Amino acid sequence: MTAQPDEKPLVLFLTDRGEFHQQSALQDAPPQIEVVIRRRPALDELRSLLPRVQFIVSERSEVVSAELIAAAPALRGIVRLGSLLVGIDEAAARARGIPISMQPVVGTIYVAEHCLMMTLAALKHLARSLWQANSVEHGKTALRGDENTFSFNWLGLTDIGGLYQKAVGILGMGEIGVEYARRVRAFAPAAVYYHKRQRYPVEIENALGITFAERDALLAQSDVLLSLLPYAPELDLSLDAAAFARLKSGAVVVHAGSGSIIDERALIASLRSGQLSGAALDTYEYEPLPPDHPLVAYARDQRSNLLLTPHTAAASLPSGRADDYAEIVRLLNGEALRFRA
Repeated sequence: MTAQPDEKPLVLFLTDRGEFHQQSALQDAPPQIEVVIRRRPALDELRSLLPRVQFIVSERSEVVSAELIAAAPALRGIVRLGSLLVGIDEAAARARGIPISMQPVVGTIYVAEHCLMMTLAALKHLARSLWQANSVEHGKTALRGDENTFSFNWLGLTDIGGLYQKAVGILGMGEIGVEYARRVRAFAPAAVYYHKRQRYPVEIENALGITFAERDALLAQSDVLLSLLPYAPELDLSLDAAAFARLKSGAVVVHAGSGSIIDERALIASLRSGQLSGAALDTYEYEPLPPDHPLVAYARDQRSNLLLTPHTAAASLPSGRADDYAEIVRLLNGEALRFRA
């Protein structure tokens, strides 16, 4: 069965995300198309749909294989929501003249920027510096500055760090991790290690300047740990005391993955002991954070070097997902793709 002229174009939306995100994508679909969402489907689950499918949206790294493309005779376009074409058979699509769009996801870019900001803030003890500069409790005479008169580091701080030649480890290397890796590379780290269930092809590793490592090896080599892990039962509170102990002494932890990945009490204990020199979190086991939460109490101490942001890494973006379909609308209107791969 092929698409009929009076039918709405059918969009097959492939994703690995949960029900909340699926419903958001469905409710924001434009009225001129029909959308069917499937989460990590096997090809056999799709066979009855594929003869009618005119467009495929692949979120993150969902596979669009040559076999899938061959089973969709009406296919007119493929949209990858993300910045890598991993899992999409480009040769099979191009052989059929099917255009591919690689559409950036602005939310992942914002989160990557936020994570980079928090990384630098933790390494440089920014919260303490701001507090001490604002409190002006130094007891020293202020002199007007010129080229020979200044008071460099007037508090005598000796633990201000940086990213240069530090080893960075990324757990949960999806789209956010990819965007972070692109940005952190400009700071000339010693290495950027990553771990994910399926390793990226070597050409992508080389392009991003990243090195695959098993989880424990990554922890042992990291001066900075970026946690972007999604929630799964086997990962519940998996960044615990044992994980923090494997990190280099004085490491920094930045977390913007799912909230219940971090054992927050173990994190505080590792900060108190000095095993960690700093941490920055944007997501939490319980949200919003209760005012009497131990994280809040500890972060209020300006010596703690614990930075908390209220789950705002991707804030101020449009709340809906209508833009997921922007490239399909362009194709339907006979317009050129904006992000043609």
